Amino acid sequence: MGRIIIGDEILQDKLTALAKAGRFQIGLLIGQNTDDRHIIVHLAPTPVPDEGDLSSEDEDPTLPTNATRHDPTSSKYPDSIPKVVDATVTEHARQAVRMLPGGLNILGVYVVTPLNDFTAAPSQAKIRAVLSSVHRTTTRVLLDSCEVCDEKVVIHVCSQSFKITCRTEDVLSSEGSSKVSEVKFVRGGGDSTFKQLTYSYNINLNFWLPKEHQSAQSLYRTLLTLLRPWAKSVKESLILIDSEFPDDNDALDRSKTKKGGGAGGRGGPHTPPFMPPRVFTAEILDAGTPLIPALPTPNGGGGGGVRESMGCVKLTGSLAGLAFVHSKATVGEGRGAVIMDLVRSVVGRWEMHCDSLVEEPLSHLQGPIIHEPPRRVFIEGGGLPVSLCDYLFPGDTPTDACQSAKELLGLRIQQQHVDDTLEILADASDVENIGEPGGEPCEPLVNPGLGRRGGGGGGGGTGVGGIGGVTFSITHLLILSAILTVLIAIAVSYFK
Repeated sequence: MGRIIIGDEILQDKLTALAKAGRFQIGLLIGQNTDDRHIIVHLAPTPVPDEGDLSSEDEDPTLPTNATRHDPTSSKYPDSIPKVVDATVTEHARQAVRMLPGGLNILGVYVVTPLNDFTAAPSQAKIRAVLSSVHRTTTRVLLDSCEVCDEKVVIHVCSQSFKITCRTEDVLSSEGSSKVSEVKFVRGGGDSTFKQLTYSYNINLNFWLPKEHQSAQSLYRTLLTLLRPWAKSVKESLILIDSEFPDDNDALDRSKTKKGGGAGGRGGPHTPPFMPPRVFTAEILDAGTPLIPALPTPNGGGGGGVRESMGCVKLTGSLAGLAFVHSKATVGEGRGAVIMDLVRSVVGRWEMHCDSLVEEPLSHLQGPIIHEPPRRVFIEGGGLPVSLCDYLFPGDTPTDACQSAKELLGLRIQQQHVDDTLEILADASDVENIGEPGGEPCEPLVNPGLGRRGGGGGGGGTGVGGIGGVTFSITHLLILSAILTVLIAIAVSYFK
């Protein structure tokens, strides 16, 4: 028997409604893993691919691709499990996970289809392939900074009998390890109420890039390699909770609440489905800027010796963060959720910036070119017991975050429920001119034509969108952003 799967009875109603509609659907299960159970908080339908961008299962899910919002009536939407393209679901997970705070992840998938389609051998092989691909994509951005559950959940809803069944799959097992699991839907999510942790983190990192031709894809992967020592230092850092340093095995919430009342004594039959979470403040105390080792040489050798570089990447400033853990979480689980949020936020911003670099060829521009990476905003509402987040490029508004929530998560969010005050944009005039070594400084050129998710040029397409791996070549590149009350700058300089 696999772990218990628990969720609010509202989710059961949604699954039953999907089954009664009689149309095939596949989507992501969003929630949190604990030692003995999986807690599901949301069902996110996978959008339909746009113009065949996800028609090849061989596409690299680390690169962005275009998709529109979910439309089960579209002729492009699959009508059975074998017709699902792995990369479609994987790309959906790649972008949806950016909107999740620390502690939440993609737990697996749900499928609405007749029983004979679900139990067929090709369908089972397809589901295992999808789960493995989603797991690789969502864990890659964590840079081994925290423990990730290798067990993924599959919920099947029969569109004929409306019966809901559940099982778990070990995605690291070569032969596949499937276990039948018990799924419980209870009012208010049972003990799946959440505690909230907030933090801010000052980052100051410098990376030297090897002198080889870089595409947006290889630049992204290069920096991931360079970020690993920093992620390791964050994992080994001291994290205070409300200015104290309790033991990892201690309960995060040691306060006692009145039975049935909760905050404010609101109990009984009129208790709302989700109570506001209690908020804790986390402080990350790391060792400062880590020693960044050189990358391996092109011929496969080690990183020792002198090696010529083509430029520098600088990340500096203060990040706003958010994480959630279940009601019975330990201090160690809370710290792990904070680390997950921080690493995923930094990597996600860099990923979105690399996506945007493919928007417009920059080889004709000379001198520093200023780009402003996205700032983080936080989203409440949608009937969820947790908050979400999104990233807005300059020129984007809270309305764009609402659109992202609709297209990627299937949520309807009001603009007033988007908090865009914690991270603010920088003034490009604050950046000093950068010139070539020994040369005169160059006037910066501002390139405003950046899409929000790399998929819409200056228009800002927000669906499951993106670009392929187009190469670029520029003399200098300066990337600028301000976050919270401190400047965050990512500076990339290329020298011929």
